[in-house]
Amino acid sequence: MGGLVAFSAGGSQVGLAIGPLLPLADTIPVGIPLVAVLFGGGIGLLLGSWTGAPRMIKALSQDYSSLGPRRSIAALIPSFAIAQTAVLFGIPVSFNEIIVSAIIGSGYAAGGAGVSAEKMGKTVLAWVLSLALALGLGCGIYAAVTTVAG
Repeated sequence: MGGLVAFSAGGSQVGLAIGPLLPLADTIPVGIPLVAVLFGGGIGLLLGSWTGAPRMIKALSQDYSSLGPRRSIAALIPSFAIAQTAVLFGIPVSFNEIIVSAIIGSGYAAGGAGVSAEKMGKTVLAWVLSLALALGLGCGIYAAVTTVAG
């Protein structure tokens, strides 16, 4: 189940990473082949896995809520179903938000066993701040480019 969810998450994350770049690949005079953009997304995902995966796995399995084999599967099945449904309909979703929510939900379903309210608060704050930062950077960079380009 873990391998299936990892495959699903990887595909979703590469799609989110390269999706906004695809219109640029067509408009650049030289043109960037789709395979090169996909390869770049895959390399980025691989580098992220090597650098951040051990810390992320520890945080997900121990810091948010204590997970055993049964609760891990209980969190992975709905996460996989939600992610695949979103991919089927072409809806961009953050797999990180899905899996963290499922882990927290499985912790509360088991009587709140080891669910860290502090960790949840920090995570929600990080999600909100990252959205605000992305919007600010996107609008700022767009304004700068359109001003320079005339």
